[in-house]
Amino acid sequence: MKNIISSMICVGLVVLTTACTPNENTRGNLISDLRYSQATPHETTRYELRQIWGPPTAVAPFSEGDTWYYIGQKTEAMGIFKKEIVDSKIVRVDFDAAGTVMHITQLDPETVADIKPNKRKTPTAGKEFTILQQLVGNLGKFNNAGRTAGGSGNN
Repeated sequence: MKNIISSMICVGLVVLTTACTPNENTRGNLISDLRYSQATPHETTRYELRQIWGPPTAVAPFSEGDTWYYIGQKTEAMGIFKKEIVDSKIVRVDFDAAGTVMHITQLDPETVADIKPNKRKTPTAGKEFTILQQLVGNLGKFNNAGRTAGGSGNN
């Protein structure tokens, strides 16, 4: 009996300590310092940069030359607590017409505007039914009352 209780306490402690392990998530393309140092302006081409850093997170649609953005964020949450941003990087890369890197700029994530999605809903045509209305509404649709003995009832 003593062994069972001590085993249950050990299992409980293991479960409690693993529950306190932080949950880490990386979103986007977080460029490490090692990979950041591998790209050099006026030497690295667009193709080489894609091989080193991977595809860009965003491409500027209205720039004269090509401009790529690498945006990445690492968050950490302990149990049920709110997520905290542990690391965040935004890197802007400008190319010349030949496809060579001209400038690599690391932007300050604090200066970026926080975009909050709109919570409004787009109205749609039709009627919204509750689950009960959907279930009860189908009860009379599939009965044999409209059919005749010799045919389908669509005469």
